[in-house]
Amino acid sequence: MPVKCLVNGFGRIGRLCFRYAWDDPELEIVHVNDVCSCESAAYLVQYDSVHGTWSKSVVAAEDSQSFTVDGKLVTFSQEKDFTKIDFASLGVDMVMECTGKFLTVKTLQPYFGMGVKQVVVSAPVKEDGALNVVLGCNHQKLTTDHTLVTNASC
Repeated sequence: MPVKCLVNGFGRIGRLCFRYAWDDPELEIVHVNDVCSCESAAYLVQYDSVHGTWSKSVVAAEDSQSFTVDGKLVTFSQEKDFTKIDFASLGVDMVMECTGKFLTVKTLQPYFGMGVKQVVVSAPVKEDGALNVVLGCNHQKLTTDHTLVTNASC
């Protein structure tokens, strides 16, 4: 059974993370949260000025509450305060934190209190409590026991 994921922050990094994760059979992206409109999010994930047009068909719903990728529903919200998102009702196990705003263990801790099991941060968290992974240097340290992980740099 795939891990249900939410992407928080849908700028360039969040969208590329979404595209990459979409084809991973171990992950299922069920929700995106960003301050942009759902229509903009759907358009920008399909058309990237550097990486080109994504091979998937992305269509925003008329109610602006979701979009589909090749017919599969992804719900959408525009919450500046992620603690207002009902992670439990979405069944979210993992958050891909791509806003670049939450860079301390303390500011990321609320995710875990809301039932999220793992948080992957696209920017470095420079303190104890997060594993900063650098592919090719220390990636062998990463285990399923780590709940807060960063890619050490965006």
